[in-house]
Amino acid sequence: MLRILKANPILLLVLPVLLGGTIWAWVALLPGSSSFYSDTMPMFNTFFKWISYFPIGALVFGLAVLLLEAFTLNSFINKHSLLKQSSYLPAFFYILFCSCRHTLICFYPSLVASLFLILAVRRLAESYKKEKALSELFDAGLFIGIAALVYVPVIVFVFFLWIAVLIMRSLNWRDWIVSVIGFALPFIFAMGYFTVFYSPEHFWYDRIMLAFGNYKLGLSMPWKGMLLFICLIITAIVSTWFYINRISDNILKAQKVSVLMLWFVFFAVVSIVLSPEKNARSFVILAMPFSYIFSNYFTKSKSKVLPEMLFIFFIVTIVLSVFF
Repeated sequence: MLRILKANPILLLVLPVLLGGTIWAWVALLPGSSSFYSDTMPMFNTFFKWISYFPIGALVFGLAVLLLEAFTLNSFINKHSLLKQSSYLPAFFYILFCSCRHTLICFYPSLVASLFLILAVRRLAESYKKEKALSELFDAGLFIGIAALVYVPVIVFVFFLWIAVLIMRSLNWRDWIVSVIGFALPFIFAMGYFTVFYSPEHFWYDRIMLAFGNYKLGLSMPWKGMLLFICLIITAIVSTWFYINRISDNILKAQKVSVLMLWFVFFAVVSIVLSPEKNARSFVILAMPFSYIFSNYFTKSKSKVLPEMLFIFFIVTIVLSVFF
């Protein structure tokens, strides 16, 4: 199955869109399904509450954001030749990662934050070897700031920003300051708005700190969800081990981006720990780096049996989780 997809790029382009659309349509028709979710992120609610009054529109918008993220990520990976050859596998994995549980079939904060984190990583990669990259670093900081504003747990990515500047650039104080200004700008504008029309306390306590005040645990899952979780863990371990051992095989720029992805995984895990909810939505931040790590393994592995088995196991567990 994997070999067929790798040999047919058009099929690999069309299939994830069809699968994603089918999954979203199927779950949307189920009784009790939700099209909008923002219970623990007040600032997200501030920006997007209006769309909750249009359930079908919210689902269509959520799917559109997901597809935009998937192909933005795929374009970034292909543009910088991060895989052995151009492939639509990253988009394929990203769409399935973000559609593998019923709770993911709606419009929610971490989905929107993921788009801006992808854009931030893209701008950071574009800053490599540029004599002056203030624009790229400002944009990267701005995108991470917007992501943190709508989904507060990813505020830890400000540390990722500083590490990324060190990896992709050098110890230049202008780069650091510009990236921090970009990160702070969305908070400054939001603070200014609430100061003028409400009060500063209304912003910090009712819009930022309140996001951490309502903890919910959602880790209980049926056997189908547990099977999917085990499949993802096994594939992630195998793929990451392969990925780490092959980083040095790439050109220098690809090596730096690959290291950047590992740091992204680390801070994504930290954001999950900080998230008020421990459910599938909080894990969506991991979809971006692992779409690349999985694609790297399934594209470059010379083994014929294990990748095929893991890929089939992955597809089967998602089908079971969603449709049965």
